[in-house]
Amino acid sequence: MNQKERNEDLERAIDAYSSMLYKICFVILKNEQDTMDVLQETYLAYMTKRPYFHSEEHKKAWLIKVSQNKCREFLRFHKKHASIPLEEVEESIGITNGFGIEDREKLNLIWNLNVKLKSVVILYYVEGYSVKEVAKLLNISEVAVKKRLQRAREILNKLGREYDGGIIYE
Repeated sequence: MNQKERNEDLERAIDAYSSMLYKICFVILKNEQDTMDVLQETYLAYMTKRPYFHSEEHKKAWLIKVSQNKCREFLRFHKKHASIPLEEVEESIGITNGFGIEDREKLNLIWNLNVKLKSVVILYYVEGYSVKEVAKLLNISEVAVKKRLQRAREILNKLGREYDGGIIYE
């Protein structure tokens, strides 16, 4: 693949997946600048490693997995990372524009889950993937996806709210 084709491939990948990856990373990192850094690192890895993909779904799964790993690396490196309350960043990034009170409450609840649970909840409830698709994207079993969803619902129930899912981002 020549340089022009590689650049076009990168542009297509950015156009197709950056919105989804941004949402996933933002919910994990809770910070716009950190999210942008992780996305840059993800696409840098895509450019430098040039992995072979069997299909578009394989490419999507690889990008999701790499971005989540980059988020984990970032959090490990910054053990004492800044946790900004959602209310403080709502206006600056517009992530909750047009949301009702109920949707904002759901986002606040998801915000407090750990990374593994957040990833599954975001892909299943927010992005609308099936259990089978989430398992394939995260390279875990369907049983693991169901268990993580169950744990997330249990935690959210303990917080006094029952999470029934629903689309958070349009």
